[in-house]
Amino acid sequence: MIYTSPYPDVPLRDVTITERVFEGLAVAPERVALVDGGTGESLTGRQFRDRVERLAGGLRERGVGPGAVVALLAPNSPGFAVVFHAVAYAGATITPINPSYTAPEVAHQLADAAATMLITVPALLPIAQAVSAGLSLAVIGHADGVVSVDDMMGQPLTAQVPVDMDRSILALPYSSGTTGLPKGVMLSHRNL
Repeated sequence: MIYTSPYPDVPLRDVTITERVFEGLAVAPERVALVDGGTGESLTGRQFRDRVERLAGGLRERGVGPGAVVALLAPNSPGFAVVFHAVAYAGATITPINPSYTAPEVAHQLADAAATMLITVPALLPIAQAVSAGLSLAVIGHADGVVSVDDMMGQPLTAQVPVDMDRSILALPYSSGTTGLPKGVMLSHRNL
């Protein structure tokens, strides 16, 4: 049986997920938009947008843009959201990695996704360092001897890097079935 809605289709606009988030935040930019329940860290809409635009600018200065894949090995946090949207705004692809993965599982996803950069958190740094040979490595927060996301901030990118809404892959999460290793699920900007 096929169920059909009695309502008309919702028209889709040609705006990326990050542009849409920015539109929503503009309503009350000084309102707290993100809170980390564990640490109490919070960002207002204005702070979030500023961090996304500056990190996207820093990523572009490092050559990260369309065709590049950035891996993110981190739990949910305001920093996760900033990195996710900065990569999206820079026109690149983000492959979020389950923070409970073992080193071999992380290594598989990095290789399969052809990631060139890995961003993590201090608690997961030992796993990241064990599998990141040949990749740029950065950390949300601070860790001795590792580039911080804060250090990667650049001139703000004030507009979305042009993407093909239907064909440009924004997110590449990995999902496993009942057999074999996890496989990438290609989600376009339009999907999100």
